Amino acid sequence: MKYVIAVLGFLSVCFLWPISSQAQEIHVFEGKRFTAKIINNCPEGYVTCEDVTFSSRSKKTGKGITLKGRTVNLNCPEVCDFRGYEFKNGNYTYLLLTNDFNTWSLNVFESGKVISSDSGTLE
Repeated sequence: MKYVIAVLGFLSVCFLWPISSQAQEIHVFEGKRFTAKIINNCPEGYVTCEDVTFSSRSKKTGKGITLKGRTVNLNCPEVCDFRGYEFKNGNYTYLLLTNDFNTWSLNVFESGKVISSDSGTLE
C-alpha cells in the first residue's frame, strides 16, 4: 500500500507540476470607451503566444465579447519584439497595440476598415 501511495505521489508531481508552473499572465486595458482583460495562457517567458484570451466590455452599453487570439510581434524570428495582441471574430479583427508601452490603442476592424478606436493604458 505504501508503494502505491509513493508511486501516485511521484506521478502527480511529474504530471501536475508542469501544469501548475504555467502561470497565466493577466493584463487589464483601461480605455476611454472600453475595458478589456487580456490573459496570456502560454508558459512564462514565451514572447510568441497563440493562446491569448480577450474579454472586452463597452463602458457605454455594458455589452461585452470574449475572443481567443495571439500576440503580435515584429522582427521575428531574429528578435521578436512584442507589440500587442490580435483577436479575430469572423469579419472583425481586434488589435490592441503599442509603440511605447505607455499608451495602447484598441482598434476594431470590419473587413479591413476601422470601425472603432480607443486608447488607454495596459496594466
